[in-house]
Amino acid sequence: MNSKIFSFLKFLVLLSLAVLLLYWAFKGQDLGLIIHQLKNTRYHWLAASVLACLVAHLIRAIRWGLLIEPLGYQIAVKNTFSAVMVAYLANLAIPRMGEVSRCAVLNKTNRVPVNQLLGTVITERFFDLLFLLGITGLSLVLAFDRIADFIYQNAWLKMEDKMQQSELLWWSIALFSFFILLIYLLKNKIGKLIHPFISALDGFKNGLLSFNKMPNKKAFILLSALLWFFYLLSTYLCFFALSATSNLGMDAALAALVFGSLGMIVPVQGGIGAFHWMVAEGLTLYALPKTEGLAFATLIHSSQILVILLIGSLCLIPVLLIHREKEQEAA
Repeated sequence: MNSKIFSFLKFLVLLSLAVLLLYWAFKGQDLGLIIHQLKNTRYHWLAASVLACLVAHLIRAIRWGLLIEPLGYQIAVKNTFSAVMVAYLANLAIPRMGEVSRCAVLNKTNRVPVNQLLGTVITERFFDLLFLLGITGLSLVLAFDRIADFIYQNAWLKMEDKMQQSELLWWSIALFSFFILLIYLLKNKIGKLIHPFISALDGFKNGLLSFNKMPNKKAFILLSALLWFFYLLSTYLCFFALSATSNLGMDAALAALVFGSLGMIVPVQGGIGAFHWMVAEGLTLYALPKTEGLAFATLIHSSQILVILLIGSLCLIPVLLIHREKEQEAA
């Protein structure tokens, strides 16, 4: 199959999934109330939130430059920032395309080999994962009582009711039998199934080893911490843009950041649908109705997407011009 046709079909499938997730997130909600809240947005707070997010993107660009230095290249911040913004723009078309796209951008602007840049991306994502796990743990500690109560009300009580009706036992037996049958059917394919996970672990290991070659390790760790702080600050500032969320604290912002980050991992364009559902569900821990949580998720997600579309497109223009000049020189 032609690669362009395959890419287009992949785009359509993922976009359809995003639309389905978005429909699922908003199904049964009062859309009129959500629109009413969005109409009363306090735009000065939204602008502050967007600015904090842009600072986080800039820090990501500076941090990436530190990883590239051991390769023997000194890259201007404006070039790494442009590559990062183009990467976000590419992810809106095809998820995970951004990681390759930003490497391709620096290859065009600074002639850095793509295969070497991909190693730095693995290192960067490894540390992002570590910090995400760290803030997830912190969020769990801060919201332990809320989470315990949520599980008790929404899971344990329902489970007890099922147990009284003896339904839970039958469901458990059926589920156990299903997994036994599945393992039996796939016993010859287990190696192939776990191979991608082993490859991913090898990639993380290589990324960690490449970190050892970097001279400015402390600066890298500090920038990583600042990166996630500004993501958190962006989320917190956006709370004040809506009256329904203006009374939420930094602990709620941390939970929204964690749930939103997990939503963005879902391989759909810009985390559409998954981000909205995850953030709204996470904020229910703080007694925020899901409708109001969806209004907040829509506001912060839409503002960030618009910024990516604007700045990412502006950053893409000089890259395309450089590519065009090189083609003319080759001709």
